[in-house]
Amino acid sequence: MKIGIISDIHSNSEAINCVLKNIEKVDEFICLGDIVGYGTEPNYCIKKVKDINCRCIGGNHDFAVVGKLDINYFNYTARAAILWTSLQLKKENLNFLKNLEKRIELKDNVIAVHGSPQNPLLEYILDKDTASLIFSKFNFKICFVGHSHLAGCFSFNENNNQIDYINFSNGGYIEISKNKRYIINCGSVGQPRDGNPQASYGIYDLKYNAVNIYRVSYPFNLTQGKIINAGLPRSLADRLSYGR
Repeated sequence: MKIGIISDIHSNSEAINCVLKNIEKVDEFICLGDIVGYGTEPNYCIKKVKDINCRCIGGNHDFAVVGKLDINYFNYTARAAILWTSLQLKKENLNFLKNLEKRIELKDNVIAVHGSPQNPLLEYILDKDTASLIFSKFNFKICFVGHSHLAGCFSFNENNNQIDYINFSNGGYIEISKNKRYIINCGSVGQPRDGNPQASYGIYDLKYNAVNIYRVSYPFNLTQGKIINAGLPRSLADRLSYGR
């Protein structure tokens, strides 16, 4: 069985279309939140995840758009996009976002959240100290996360308590070891921030107990034009060129 893992689409139709065109056949999809925000096609991207029968959890932008999270948490550009998005969404899509859960159980001891297990919406796992705390408090084998837009993997070796980190800004392969536990971020589809502007996604292969992370190019110049034409902050368009 293969599970396609996507996250942080952020209303970027060009990116999600290229990912779905590029991805190999999978048995199911999961989306780790932030379907909307920043970009200009929230209704289209929600329809896409529905069309592929994707199991979705909510991200901080998804919940902010529908009033389930205080927008004062966000910076100016994010708030501007959230307010703009809230006016664009069809009623059925607002309801879809309102009803998203905060966690998915994929199989025994394999979970998925947007931010972290202890704060599913807002916590970033960016360093070994934070990862160490998560590993000590939660007994998962694999935790898939999004939120940071950084493709990478923290691993915890149960034999020597060592934590390692691997950056997957150019994609990569993780073979799941019997003696290790993992926090895996398959990166962002619609707004990568790891210096690589290519869309990022993952495939969890249960048969071979491995995770592949892939990068795929998309015509971000088209996405940039839509953001500018919609009157959203110019920085939201500019950052797509350099993946930051």
